[in-house]
Amino acid sequence: MKQTNIVRAPVRIDFAGGTTDIAPFTHKYGGAVLNAAINRYIVGKIIRSDRRVHLEYSGNIPTSSGLGTSGVMNLVWLALISQNKNKIELAEKVYDLEQVIGIIGGKQDQYAGAIGGINFLEFKGDKVNVENLRLNKKFVKELEDNLALVYTGKPHFAGSSNKKSIENMKKGKNVKELIRIKDIAKSMRDALLKKNLVEFSELMNQETEERKKLHRNILSVNANNIIRQGFRSGAIGAKICGSGDGGSILFFGDKTKLRRKFKEKIIDFKFDFEGLKWM
Repeated sequence: MKQTNIVRAPVRIDFAGGTTDIAPFTHKYGGAVLNAAINRYIVGKIIRSDRRVHLEYSGNIPTSSGLGTSGVMNLVWLALISQNKNKIELAEKVYDLEQVIGIIGGKQDQYAGAIGGINFLEFKGDKVNVENLRLNKKFVKELEDNLALVYTGKPHFAGSSNKKSIENMKKGKNVKELIRIKDIAKSMRDALLKKNLVEFSELMNQETEERKKLHRNILSVNANNIIRQGFRSGAIGAKICGSGDGGSILFFGDKTKLRRKFKEKIIDFKFDFEGLKWM
């Protein structure tokens, strides 16, 4: 007899505040992230038969895209093997497991994958406060229609990039920049609540400028070229996804022109409001 359990969870785009969700910054200064789950998913299956158990993953996401894929894979795995269906508790347990095995990262990926939606997350020590931005459907569509996600083609390894940023923070080199990144996340949340997309796009640029200061490898030559091309092709805002050093770039602007420019590099998406789902 064969039994199949299926779970899926969305990856995320981070609008602002990434890296400030990582300890010890969260304990000393408190962090804040604005992110959104998107309809690009990790799907996990456990297939049980009388003689064997088989686990498999699939995902409609480019490799090392800077969209929090590894954290979501761990979330899906834990949801498959656990009897617990409390999404927040699963997100926290995934983070705990990642800390045990030495991954340098925070909690934003696990929370986005677990709860879905557009959320402002505050990190104070080990605690997370979740504010779901309940934006109306018309404004959500307007936001989606002005965002274009472009894959740089260079693998992104968050652990390595985060490690450099946190090491610099411990030396006192980039604390001011991280605090500014946290504050930008708060301002960006306010811009969305006011439905001010011009301010929102300007804050994307500010976040990128501050993020570039965290360590010298944040923005590769290739990613910098893509950002320049984007601004020449209808973009007015650009944000490095994840912790930088490869992955993807999120643009705000004329989506039609950006699609025409980047073609197969575009990762089409809409926002996901379901989060972790048992199929």
